Amino acid sequence: MRAQLMVAIVALMGVAATAGASDQQAPEPIVATGGFPHDLMVVPVTNAPYSAVWVNQIVTTLGDGTKITKGGHHFVARDSAGRERLEIHLGAAKDGKPAQKLIFVIDPVAHTFTSWGEGTNGPKVATVAKMRDMGATPTAARPKPDDSRPQPEITHQDLGSQIIDNLPVTGELTTTVVPIGRSGNDQPITKTHEVWTSDEMKLVLLQKWTDPRTGVRTTQLEKFSRTEPDATLFHPPAGYQVKTAEQTLRELAEKLQKAADAQE
Repeated sequence: MRAQLMVAIVALMGVAATAGASDQQAPEPIVATGGFPHDLMVVPVTNAPYSAVWVNQIVTTLGDGTKITKGGHHFVARDSAGRERLEIHLGAAKDGKPAQKLIFVIDPVAHTFTSWGEGTNGPKVATVAKMRDMGATPTAARPKPDDSRPQPEITHQDLGSQIIDNLPVTGELTTTVVPIGRSGNDQPITKTHEVWTSDEMKLVLLQKWTDPRTGVRTTQLEKFSRTEPDATLFHPPAGYQVKTAEQTLRELAEKLQKAADAQE
């Protein structure tokens, strides 16, 4: 049940985020690392299919030198039409039961965002929400609020090129120096963001953030394949009931109301 509610809520959040982004700025020309929900905000990429495992790792170093490492991964795929599938694992298969997963499919052809759960105890329901045209002409951006605090110093460095997963990629390092007093700091804080992008695939294969306050975070696409993904990956499995986001939200509201009434 919890997984089904998460599917409905995340689907609605994704649609709202997309609508808001189209009102504020043009879609970005490059798809990021396959991470959700960034891929909702970008121009669809066609004729560049792939599948991979998106790996996220965060390493935090404590004052005594102790390192804490956390991370996760999910499967991502894109077909030649620009459809994308993101598959988030909630639990491993055990005791003969299948792995629990949340599936999200962004379809720029049908302008839909579909989500469903697999391996859960909830009903087999897929939620479909309509998305705005990602290529729509944007309206004027909102003016930025006045900020009288000391402003960060930002510099960019070309890192050249290298090969990642048999793909040529180019790198850029952005260094940001947070001045004294901007965030309550009594000394400047230096943080960096390293990005390696495949222009051919319109895809970021590797990113690395370094910040002394939060540690080092790395996201990377691994087990990369340019083979066309199976078409069935971009549609709910057979036997699933398809509902609109409005239906799902209405049913959720009714269930919450019934639960509240039962407690009175």
